[in-house]
Amino acid sequence: MPELTSDDLIQLSANGDTVWVHSPLDGSTVGRFDKRFGMDAHTTVTQQLEGASQCLHCTHEKPSQQDWLTFCELMAKHHQIEVDPSILRIDDDGQQPVSAPESTSEASAS
Repeated sequence: MPELTSDDLIQLSANGDTVWVHSPLDGSTVGRFDKRFGMDAHTTVTQQLEGASQCLHCTHEKPSQQDWLTFCELMAKHHQIEVDPSILRIDDDGQQPVSAPESTSEASAS
C-alpha cells in the first residue's frame, strides 16, 4: 500500500474557510476547523469503537488565529499529522477600521 501524504489526509474547502483532517489509520475524520464555527478535534472511529470518547478538544464559536494554531498542534500531538498553519488565516474580526462619514467632517469644518 502506498504511503499517504498530507495531500491525502488534509482537505481545504474551495473558499478556504474549512479544513478537514483524516486519519491514516482508518480514514475517519479526526479534525475539522471552520472560520465561523470553530474546531472539532476527535479520536478515530476505531478508537471510539474501542471505548474512547469522541471529543479531544471542540469549540463551537468563531475562532481566533490562536485557535487555528492550537488545532494544528492537536493534530500533530494526537494523530501525528502535520497541518501547515499557513494554509488558513483568521482575520481579527473581518471588519475594516471605522472612519467618520464625510458629512460629519464637512459639518465640523464650517
